[in-house]
Amino acid sequence: MTHILVTGGAGFIGSHLVDSLLRDGHGITVLDNFDAFYDRAAKERNIEGHRGRSNWRLVEGDLRDLPALRQQLAGPFDVIAHLAAKAGVRPSIEDPLGSRFTSSRA
Repeated sequence: MTHILVTGGAGFIGSHLVDSLLRDGHGITVLDNFDAFYDRAAKERNIEGHRGRSNWRLVEGDLRDLPALRQQLAGPFDVIAHLAAKAGVRPSIEDPLGSRFTSSRA
């Protein structure tokens, strides 16, 4: 079984990719930070059908927090589908480096 990491996998596009990958029998780890830009309930609905599947795992975390990722992500991964992104054009312009990110960085 191919093990795939999907960053941003609780978002609209990411969750639809995960739907397809799960149907094809792949093992999936989703990494999503549930950014407050979008209603958390919407992302929870996106992944509702994935919960409880033995070949699906959710890691709630931020790509910018390398120490936490090292602890939480169990690889190796055969494929990484990187769909995580800063949400919204205006917030990206106002805070392009994510200076409001408060977790420690490595």
